Amino acid sequence: MSLLTSAVVLGLIEAAPLILAAMGFTLIFYLSGFMNIAFAENITIGAFCAVLLTSALGLNFYMSIIPASLVSGVVSVLTYLLIFRPAERRGIGPAEMIILSVGVSFVMRYGLRLIVGPELYFFDNVAPDYYRFMGMGVTSFQVTAMALVVVLAAALYLFMFRTRLGEMMRGLADNRDLALVSGVDPTRISALIWFIAGVAGGLAGVFFGVFSFVNTLVGWNLILIIIMISIIGGVGNIRGAILASIAVGVTTSFIALVSTPLYGEILLLIFFIAFLKVTNRAT
Repeated sequence: MSLLTSAVVLGLIEAAPLILAAMGFTLIFYLSGFMNIAFAENITIGAFCAVLLTSALGLNFYMSIIPASLVSGVVSVLTYLLIFRPAERRGIGPAEMIILSVGVSFVMRYGLRLIVGPELYFFDNVAPDYYRFMGMGVTSFQVTAMALVVVLAAALYLFMFRTRLGEMMRGLADNRDLALVSGVDPTRISALIWFIAGVAGGLAGVFFGVFSFVNTLVGWNLILIIIMISIIGGVGNIRGAILASIAVGVTTSFIALVSTPLYGEILLLIFFIAFLKVTNRAT
């Protein structure tokens, strides 16, 4: 297999959880108009729920995916209803909402740390199956993650562009006042979107965790690259987030194959800075 083909395959595999996280993050970005840093904790909660269900309770890994992601979705809705929705009603602007989300993230992260401690957790009793794909070894976990990306991306597309609820969501994001006049219930639609975003974040956390380990910093360590992907892909652009995630995965995999992963991260940072400079000049 050529170096480029290897990088593409590895990049797609590694990008799968990142795509899930980026889709969830950009949904909230598109609807609410601010970067929800607390989304990082949805990733962490999904990972910890899966560890609890598999390692502590003995549930099959694949059976833990759905309940873990649903718990993350419920937590996402609760943070919206209890914290962000009241802040929106008070007229708090996007910049202040970002600061608020940072505070919420700290409270959730260190609250969880008080419960589970700083230790690393692993999916001890989980063993994947191994397959050969284009001359490379892949695991059943990686195949499942890729399948979920395809299913979720297709479902989100159909939801946003082929359903009445999706039309309401786009209307609410594009022109809130007009949507309200048209009879759209902003709380119901927003809660639904926050739930979908939380589920996507929880799914990402499950697979980030099973690929490596789980601790209270899982989501926090990923939030910066998720923000970068959302900005490069375009604010609220699901397709852009998917393409940007794939580009990041392939680029870092290629650099890792020819050099070290650290250089890949440095290259991504340089590219992101250049991207921001170019977009600033264009505007």
